[in-house]
Amino acid sequence: MIRKKIKGFKKQGTLFVHPDGYGFVSTDMPKDIFIPPKHLNGAIHGDTVSVIVKKGEGRLYEGKVLGVLQRPMKYITGTVVKEHGQLFCSPLDKHITFDLPFDKGTRGIRENEVVRCEMINDARGTIKARLSERIGNENTPDIDVKLVIARHNLPHVFSRNASSHASSLQYGLSASERAKRRDLSGMPIVTIDGDNAKDFDDAVFVKKTGPDYTLYVSIADVSHYVKTEDPVDSEAYERGTSVYFPDRVIPMLPEELSNDLCSLKPDRERLTLTAEIRFDKNGNRTGYSTYPSIIRSSARLTYTSVKDMLEHGHPSLHAKHDLYGNLQVMRELASMLRQHRMEKGSLDFDLPDIELMLDKYGTPESVVKRERNIAHIIIEEFMLEANRVVATRCTSKSYPFIYRIHEPPDRDKLYEFYLFTHNLGLKIPPFDSMDSTSLQHLLDEVKDSGFEKVINYTLLRSMKQAKYSSQNIGHYGLAFDLYTHFTSPIRRYPDLTVHRILKDVMSGAMSGNRAQMWASKLDDIAKHSSETERRSMDAERDLNKILISKMLMEKQDSPVYGYVSGITGSGMFVEIEDFFIDGFLLFEDIPNDYFYADTTRHIAIGKRTGRTFKIGQRINVRITDIERFTGDIKLELVLKK
Repeated sequence: MIRKKIKGFKKQGTLFVHPDGYGFVSTDMPKDIFIPPKHLNGAIHGDTVSVIVKKGEGRLYEGKVLGVLQRPMKYITGTVVKEHGQLFCSPLDKHITFDLPFDKGTRGIRENEVVRCEMINDARGTIKARLSERIGNENTPDIDVKLVIARHNLPHVFSRNASSHASSLQYGLSASERAKRRDLSGMPIVTIDGDNAKDFDDAVFVKKTGPDYTLYVSIADVSHYVKTEDPVDSEAYERGTSVYFPDRVIPMLPEELSNDLCSLKPDRERLTLTAEIRFDKNGNRTGYSTYPSIIRSSARLTYTSVKDMLEHGHPSLHAKHDLYGNLQVMRELASMLRQHRMEKGSLDFDLPDIELMLDKYGTPESVVKRERNIAHIIIEEFMLEANRVVATRCTSKSYPFIYRIHEPPDRDKLYEFYLFTHNLGLKIPPFDSMDSTSLQHLLDEVKDSGFEKVINYTLLRSMKQAKYSSQNIGHYGLAFDLYTHFTSPIRRYPDLTVHRILKDVMSGAMSGNRAQMWASKLDDIAKHSSETERRSMDAERDLNKILISKMLMEKQDSPVYGYVSGITGSGMFVEIEDFFIDGFLLFEDIPNDYFYADTTRHIAIGKRTGRTFKIGQRINVRITDIERFTGDIKLELVLKK
């Protein structure tokens, strides 16, 4: 019997295209499928594709795109370029590796103008650009913000229906509704936020009775005003989250809600949902309850003012509700909660949180590292506890629910991290016994050492991203069996969803039909919320990158110092000192040598000179080019004479 030779098998998956032109398809296989440039067959980054797969060299699989099944990317932003007398849209997204000829409607546009275009296919299947928006040029006011909004397709203007509906909402409670709520308006509860915050959605207070503590976390009851599928709700779902730029916010909710009705302003009666959590003298949770409530914030505090009060004491603030004493009790409890969390293996990455300082014209002046102080720890620990007890409350009877989950890292990626730390000479346990507790011990060991930044970054890269899910698998990074997001309904749609479910649970409305309704919706809400969260983070990161790179324009062609932050097969990412932004240095631009990159050990070795570069190494570089509308920075090595 002659057996027919099997040439390959078919798979479907999502295509990732590298800026160098090749791609990978992510499927249900353990390894991604490599796609050479000649076998992309018109597919672009982000497409869902069908591929024919065959075994490649070693453990790799190689494939060829057979067809595009779905194209999520409908629009692109780019600059107008002219080639041989014809206008093209040159995508700013480097994963789109070719310029698109314009379809029509290009009268009046000029070279170097930034545009947003719809991608269409002509009769021959060629992808073309159809102009949909002229964004401007480098002299256009707010061009950077407008560009990022267009590039990430951020909804940023509320519809007339949503605005009208929000304007019609007013504060008011019927006697029957008031009777359903616990009146906490006499409690000295406070908000603690950043100096420039305008939407205050959480307020906290800790009461100490003898040796025991009772924590009150009250969260704005957005769901009282925003009903399922009303005009505001529909647009909040579409946005998924608020987007925070250095000088403005694109809010999830209209300002009538986010900055007024739902904002827990001082000395204003506001509707909230409260998690009341009880602890013994050692900070061990002994019980909790959740209920609808009414509060009146007694003070609007900032992280800076709380830090100053706790470290130095401000007599002028002592009198009102004994703020100083209350804050001391908060610090006591938060410190114990944090210690317990760390002991159980919660990972605490010490990565810089940066803030861009702009002048009155929106021009970046400086970039600073935000200080993380005791006030941040207080709010962080209290919000974590509130999120945990709400997840516990709603899971106790197997109700449909939306969780915040974090999957354990892939074994292969964790092993790469293990080898990296082992090669650095750090003391780590055997690989098979590595868990989140041992990883946190490692982070503690390298704190304030030369290895701190590199270990934090490298470990973070080996982790998966947290996301929302209707199925609970726990949160690896926090070492929690149950976790959700409940504390920010003004700015996150999943939190608003959790509020609605919690209300059904507390009121006894979670009947069979109601549970089925939630079960049918939560997968879509979780998936969409995870996607919009990623979109928001990418937009915030991209704008920061563009603005910081503008500050570096004056340093172009001048030597600067930086730290090697990543090593690839073709070059090194270098974080420019004091600016918290990466540039890229190609190995081929280093003269008189050829470099081999060992991406497992995170090291590059020159074959001729033996010169080595490794993660965390401080090197002297020169900025040779900055792409104005992406912030991409090209570097070259400054060689010693």
